[in-house]
Amino acid sequence: MGDIISTARAALINAVIAALPVAIVYFGGWAYLSSYLGEFSIDATQVEVAFSTVLVYAFIPLQHWAVIALAFMIAALLLGLVSVEKSTLVSRLLATILAFFAVSILFVVHWAAKVEAREMAGHVWHGRKSHSVPVLDPVAKSEPSYRQFQRCVDRSAVRQIIGLPDRMFLLCRTELSPCVYGTMFLITDDGKIVYTADRVRNGVDDGLEDCSH
Repeated sequence: MGDIISTARAALINAVIAALPVAIVYFGGWAYLSSYLGEFSIDATQVEVAFSTVLVYAFIPLQHWAVIALAFMIAALLLGLVSVEKSTLVSRLLATILAFFAVSILFVVHWAAKVEAREMAGHVWHGRKSHSVPVLDPVAKSEPSYRQFQRCVDRSAVRQIIGLPDRMFLLCRTELSPCVYGTMFLITDDGKIVYTADRVRNGVDDGLEDCSH
């Protein structure tokens, strides 16, 4: 009976160890997406994003220097823990430090995700992201939101926030202060504008911020 319990415990530990990297990668991707969308006051829980897409976005925060440095430290601690004898003061100390760093990596990844998301949002506000012009439904082009969107297109002021399989979030930067104020458009894959909202860039108090940097 004891052998069965030990085998089951070992199998459970191995399963957790195998799933942990995927969980951290997924956490990093979701932390980045939710932070990035939050920069435009978009609730990430209302946006359907494929699992594979979240994993792709995860590499943005995971490439941050702080995450890479912590990963190297964890690897070094693991190597040191394997090298020393078990049940010694050094091994227990290394195990304690390793456990601390293992928990800390979630907080570091979350911080890196927020930093990278804010930088990417800045590219949108400064007009450095792609200029996207979707094809709108011609039936509803007489509506005010469509005319407003077309004026933005004519000024080349439309920048893509994020494109999903069934919808696209776009930002129209204002003429007076394009780095701070804008109008967000939610456009479905069939070319219909289903939502518009005025947006103010997070963390910017000066409405006349210089857009040259």
